[in-house]
Amino acid sequence: MRKLLHLTFILTFAALIQAGGADAAEKLTVGNTGSSIKPAMVVLAHQMGYYKDEGLDVEIKQISNLNEGVTAVQMGKLDILPLGIIPSLTFIAKGANLVIYGGTIAEGGQGITLPQNKDKYKDMKSFKGRKIGVHRPETGHMIAKAKMREAGLDLDKDVEIIRIDGFQSIIEAVSKGIVDIGFVNSGFGLIAEKRGLAVAFNIGGIAPNAVCCRQTTSRAVYDSKRGALVKFQIANLRAYKLMMDDPGTAVKKLMEYSGQPEDYVKYCLYSNVMVITMDPAVNRIKDFYEIMDKNGDLPKNPKKEITNNIDASIYRVALDEMIKRYPKDASFKKMDREFAVNNL
Repeated sequence: MRKLLHLTFILTFAALIQAGGADAAEKLTVGNTGSSIKPAMVVLAHQMGYYKDEGLDVEIKQISNLNEGVTAVQMGKLDILPLGIIPSLTFIAKGANLVIYGGTIAEGGQGITLPQNKDKYKDMKSFKGRKIGVHRPETGHMIAKAKMREAGLDLDKDVEIIRIDGFQSIIEAVSKGIVDIGFVNSGFGLIAEKRGLAVAFNIGGIAPNAVCCRQTTSRAVYDSKRGALVKFQIANLRAYKLMMDDPGTAVKKLMEYSGQPEDYVKYCLYSNVMVITMDPAVNRIKDFYEIMDKNGDLPKNPKKEITNNIDASIYRVALDEMIKRYPKDASFKKMDREFAVNNL
């Protein structure tokens, strides 16, 4: 039945493309915090005019934090939140009718510490007795907590986890010795190194393809603007191709948008710390939801089954379209191979 529904949607979407779609551009509103390039492909697609090319009118709206963004999606004030996964899953756990349908980045988390302590974190048992600085919306520390449990540590007795408001504040706490190690994301590993700190490890080293920021929408938008969401993803995949084929243009456009220096933008795009991906990775989301539950990071009595809140078909159709347009592109071939592993 799933394959039949998938085929039906592919044929319907193909017919829309051939027919030229709607006369007026379909409008989508997308949230972002300040001039962040964490949703790099969204920003790049917008800067390059790819959304317009695909028949969309995309407006990037400012949000102050991720909880505000999820609330705006629920209330119909935003169509898409391409940032975060923890708030989306927290709201879903409480019964919110949200749909996570695409990716933004994977991995991304880094453990930072004083240079003399860089080699002290070779395995998860080495966290015993440490003070650990974390920022709750960051996924890496939650995955690390699960790995610590697996290594036999008691998170209530063997480590002290200190919540800190923001990655810059975590850098300060590590620098001053308030915490032994801190978890950062969004290119803050580079900023920490410039401050004289060291990266002890990347989260991808202990959890390859670990889930990070995803794209979230409401059920109402998912049902009523499904075709627009596919076009949105096609434009994002076009931005990915530009990033791979023309780094100079990609970096320049993101520098113009963010005001960030060249080394920071390159670090975000090409260091392989934050892995750019549009794949929702349904299996990874389910695994992470279970991690949050076992960590005690979900509300009490959370929703147990979230299959209906995750969708891979929009990405699949967009990827099929890109493979059709660029049949020899190595990146899209790789995404095609990875799809089954991540989603089926």
